[in-house]
Amino acid sequence: MFFVVKRATLLITSGPPTDLDRKHLFVCLTDAVGNVSETLIVSVSSVKPRLPIDESCRLFPGDHPFIKHDSFIDYRNARISKADTLMNGVKVGVMVAMEPLETAVFARVCYGLEKSPFTAAKHLLFYRDATGH
Repeated sequence: MFFVVKRATLLITSGPPTDLDRKHLFVCLTDAVGNVSETLIVSVSSVKPRLPIDESCRLFPGDHPFIKHDSFIDYRNARISKADTLMNGVKVGVMVAMEPLETAVFARVCYGLEKSPFTAAKHLLFYRDATGH
């Protein structure tokens, strides 16, 4: 069973239509809040040679069981998602619930959201309203 709470992680299909098995790890940064029960999620991307990355939050093997390569949080692609959509995605098998982030790693991810130049104002506002920060 999957619950939309801060620190929760899940795999969401993120590949092109020709590669529906490609999934990225996403992290819920907030509990589900509001009248329509939404959460802010961010994706984890692998560091690739010669491709630019957001240095605001780097993750490494051991930070989460799914992370096998040096990675980063891609705040540019953060999104506000309906909790029902995420829970239903897991229920029908389109998304995969994973282990929650450890508290210290989660704190790094949240700190990165606040300092990243790629965090959209609406996402930062949603996060601050949802968490009281």
